[in-house]
Amino acid sequence: MTRLSLLLAASLLTLNAHALELAKYPQVFNAGKGISVTVAPSSDGKQALIQVNGINHPLDDVVLLSNINERGNDELDYTTTLNGSAYNLLLKRQGWGGENYQMYLPSTDGFALSFDEAKSKAAKPDTLLALYEQQMKKGIQDKLSRFDREQRVADFSARLQQIDQDASKVCGSEMTTQVDWSAIDDDKLKRLSVPSFCGEVVSQMANLCESSADFKAQAKQLKTVQCSFAAQLKLRESNDGLLFTTHEEAPNQGDFINAFLRNR
Repeated sequence: MTRLSLLLAASLLTLNAHALELAKYPQVFNAGKGISVTVAPSSDGKQALIQVNGINHPLDDVVLLSNINERGNDELDYTTTLNGSAYNLLLKRQGWGGENYQMYLPSTDGFALSFDEAKSKAAKPDTLLALYEQQMKKGIQDKLSRFDREQRVADFSARLQQIDQDASKVCGSEMTTQVDWSAIDDDKLKRLSVPSFCGEVVSQMANLCESSADFKAQAKQLKTVQCSFAAQLKLRESNDGLLFTTHEEAPNQGDFINAFLRNR
């Protein structure tokens, strides 16, 4: 999503909020461990206020305005703007047992939600709307929606570290993915999941370690992966590691990496 698109989306959310009319009956969900999620849809079903309570997280108690995007088959994405990017905060999906809801907060693995009928009946949409407007006046939502490069890099670094740790455990040797963050501009940090691109090498190494004892022995020689974005997809060896250049439009990157590792 471009900067202009983000600005327009954020502006649209703000403008629509001033004329927001909520439906009579909100929904309250239980996520376990004392965590609850309140969803108050607008009367036209195009937007919803969402509030999470009971979790040690920057979004705790904050009321966020989301756009409701239909995916077909009665599946929905509840999308807001966080840290400069469109973010799917809540997902409604259809499964074998019927509909299910999944909540995703930044830097968490997500939460499966179960409908709480008693709390839903007790919830008051007008109270939630009033709190949203109070927080808006304080600039709370605006601060959360603005792009914070330092925070984005910290979040991505933590995700990459977790991918490295998981792969290291499978392969029985330490692996580290290194990224020159200064070489990645703000636009890419907003649009792309850098860990998904740069973490693919050690992920493929983990797959091979699981299936091949021979490769597991070879993996001990490949301790580092230096990842960068470039015009072409490339992977080559260097000293005790690998140099990986990725491109956001290059297809089948996992297959390319896997083939290189198997035939090195």
